[in-house]
Amino acid sequence: MDKIKVANPVVELDGDEMTRIIWDLIKKKLILPYLDVDLHYYDLSVEYRDKTDDQVTIDSARGDQEIRRRCQMRHHHAR
Repeated sequence: MDKIKVANPVVELDGDEMTRIIWDLIKKKLILPYLDVDLHYYDLSVEYRDKTDDQVTIDSARGDQEIRRRCQMRHHHAR
């Protein structure tokens, strides 16, 4: 079966404990087998936020803003 191509990248925000486990299961069983998607991954676990002095939080927000901007530009030009 061919995968569905997702036109725009998706920001993937990973968290702590059970959220991380559940998201990994959902991604592997329900998303990746069916979608060809460009995931921009950010580890927002407490440990990694501490390790990066919260820079990863800022980077993830900027990554999300950039993807939103690109999507808006594509939508605007498609009209």
